[in-house]
Amino acid sequence: MWLFSFLSSPRAADADAELRAELREFAYDGLVQLALDLERNAVKRGTWDGCVLSYRRGYAGSVDCDRKGRRGNAFTRYWDAERIDRAHVLELVREEIRARQAAGLAPRAPEPVGA
Repeated sequence: MWLFSFLSSPRAADADAELRAELREFAYDGLVQLALDLERNAVKRGTWDGCVLSYRRGYAGSVDCDRKGRRGNAFTRYWDAERIDRAHVLELVREEIRARQAAGLAPRAPEPVGA
């Protein structure tokens, strides 16, 4: 019975909610780098050295726990067990980037010299 509950959608929804909450805490540079690394399939599973949540401060491996100081949560368990695919995580990361851009919270591109 526990296997059914592990694979059921409420736990997947918990993992999504946990990831969304984590992404809100990311530095903008971390979101951008994470998106790039997800696109090229370079994000690790099963270790904090380069996993999705380790990008929080701007680069892979910049942290070794989630925003609450935990080394595991609903998202990390699903990610490590390959229950959440890379494309889904990439879409949530892009969603957070777009939300910050719309709110004016994303850094602007530098002005060209002499403009």
